[in-house]
Amino acid sequence: MRFRAGKLLLALVAIAALGAGSGCATSFLYDRADRFANRWVGDYLELDPAQQATFDTALADLHAWHRREQLPAYAAWLRSAAALLATGGPYAEHELRARSSELGDFWRQLAAAGAPALTGIGADLSDAQVESLLQGLEEARAKELEYAAAHPDSYHRQRSVRSMERFLKRWTGRMTAGQRAMIGDWAASLEPARVASLENRAGWIAALQRALERREDPAALRAAAERLFVAPSSRWEPEYAALVERNAARTTAFMAEFLAGLDERQRQRAVERLERLAAEFEQLAASGG
Repeated sequence: MRFRAGKLLLALVAIAALGAGSGCATSFLYDRADRFANRWVGDYLELDPAQQATFDTALADLHAWHRREQLPAYAAWLRSAAALLATGGPYAEHELRARSSELGDFWRQLAAAGAPALTGIGADLSDAQVESLLQGLEEARAKELEYAAAHPDSYHRQRSVRSMERFLKRWTGRMTAGQRAMIGDWAASLEPARVASLENRAGWIAALQRALERREDPAALRAAAERLFVAPSSRWEPEYAALVERNAARTTAFMAEFLAGLDERQRQRAVERLERLAAEFEQLAASGG
């Protein structure tokens, strides 16, 4: 269920942005990631008591695996990023793309670890549960599509600007007018992708429906989970994949320029926050929950 399975990753990984610089916040959010995931899944599926017990056990096992196996890797990644940032640049775009790819690897490892639980739950769903799940997914997609269509591209660009500014300020602190202008130029360079993304999601939902129609076949369901959760881009249409790649290249170029232009205060602040978050992840991994 990529519609919300990715939310567990956000609860586990995107804490980096939410909790940076506050060990209590990072620990609080991380230790409750399974509760957040349960709430998100509950938005789309009403599990019976036996299914809920199975899901809770699988989620707890996945959370423990993630703490043990992935948090140390996150910490190492953060320390490596801090060391790279401390050099002052210039930063090669291919190196930044490689670091981004490593983050993608973390997601694929988590998705692969969670896929058996997802397939087990999927195989046990009733026809009514499947219908409710698919209806909820499509209704959410239609609502987002309506919202996207009701606002001009300029509105979505401004949202991208605000989101990027908030993210970068968490690491660098106050930015200059020139840096904010760079963010604006980056957002203006992006090709509109919201509608294309939602159209791609329609294909994902259709693929999920086909998989659940064959949920009595364990091998078919496992193969579908691999495509839908572990390697979702493998089923993208070429045009959409090319659009994503073009925007990713523009974002990498922007980040290389932005990071190279940080002043010493900003750079030091970012390095310290990366190191601090790495230490927090190491402490979480060592705590064992």
